[in-house]
Amino acid sequence: MLHYHRQGTGEPLLLIHGFLSTNRVYDKVRPDLIDTYDVISIDLPGHGKSPLSNEKTVYDYTKRIIELLTFLKLKRVTWIGHSLGGYITMAAVEKYTDYVKRAAFVYSSPVADSEKEKAQRVEHIALVEREGVTALAQKRLPLYFAFQGNPKDVIEAFRHAEQTTVEGAKAALHALKERPNQVEMLDRVDIPMLFIEGKKDLSESPFHATSTQITKVTTNTSHMGMMDNPQEFITELQKWLE
Repeated sequence: MLHYHRQGTGEPLLLIHGFLSTNRVYDKVRPDLIDTYDVISIDLPGHGKSPLSNEKTVYDYTKRIIELLTFLKLKRVTWIGHSLGGYITMAAVEKYTDYVKRAAFVYSSPVADSEKEKAQRVEHIALVEREGVTALAQKRLPLYFAFQGNPKDVIEAFRHAEQTTVEGAKAALHALKERPNQVEMLDRVDIPMLFIEGKKDLSESPFHATSTQITKVTTNTSHMGMMDNPQEFITELQKWLE
């Protein structure tokens, strides 16, 4: 079973973190949600306190989350996924529509990895095998903060990354590399969807979608907007939720 933190009352919101992170990435914004919502924030397999169970694709991660929701007797949940969590949410929108009321993709794009990016994932797997998760975190986390993060936020992000196992990082990198392009799929979906994009996000690819169900907003932040500027982030998220 995935480790999860649950607090608040009301409509259920599912918060899913990104690569090399934990549910604690939402600590700055969770207090603004729990008065109105039943907030369930999880640790992905191989991250935080959740064990890895041979997950290899974004669909495998999604299946584990569905198992948790089934255990909690929840359906029709609002999914909010950051980065890798957004890709997992897209897999849920595609395969498990009964469990998704609406979906927010936070600093996450439906565009698949390019061949160059796939090659980089392979290099990162080799780096983790050779030098461990910390070496990869030192390479990636400054980029996530656009090289200008608040030092306290960066230190906290490193603490989260340290809770990722070697096998957990390798599995997630493989899932990232193999995820499909989901732009056309999202154009066919008939549920409300939000994309929060960061002006300083150096990690996600821009995309064009035609669905009237998709709302796009931009924050003046990096890939880690919920840490960079939690007030701007929560304002945009709550505006859509309400």
